[in-house]
Amino acid sequence: MTIRPTTDGRLPLVDIDSVEGPVGVALRASARLNIIAMMAHAPTCVLPQLAIGRAVMTEQSLPALQRELLILLAARMDGGRYVWAQHRSIAEGLGATSAALAALDALDTAATVFDDAERAILAFGVQVVRGGDVDDAVFERARQHFTAQQIVEAILAIGYYMTMNRLTNATRTPLEPVRT
Repeated sequence: MTIRPTTDGRLPLVDIDSVEGPVGVALRASARLNIIAMMAHAPTCVLPQLAIGRAVMTEQSLPALQRELLILLAARMDGGRYVWAQHRSIAEGLGATSAALAALDALDTAATVFDDAERAILAFGVQVVRGGDVDDAVFERARQHFTAQQIVEAILAIGYYMTMNRLTNATRTPLEPVRT
């Protein structure tokens, strides 16, 4: 395994092309993101982590825009610059407005720019990020808009991206260069 030097990060990025075996084959088939090159330092964990991320992004019944709002909320609350940068454009592509993104950036989860369901899931998300002990009233408000499956999926999406925030924050994983 070859390491790519980086001037920004605390750890060098792994050169995905140099990773051998089934892990290398799988990594070369995935997106060439710095977060993946950082996770590749843990070859026994990287593929299970990517599988969870893929499930969160493609297999949940939780509506995609609401999932992205939760991911951005967790990024904002964690100071997750990398995740925020990656998922902001995803959220915009799903219809998140600049007003909604500004409200999330200000941690104004009760803003009128959000509909009732979004305010409910964001209030729920704040409490999950802060430790997971969700008040009964906040839980019941979320339950009015979301199924049991979607509530559990929301928790898992938040938890996964909190892990990604911690990984990228602790290692100072550099953002990909902006393409023009």
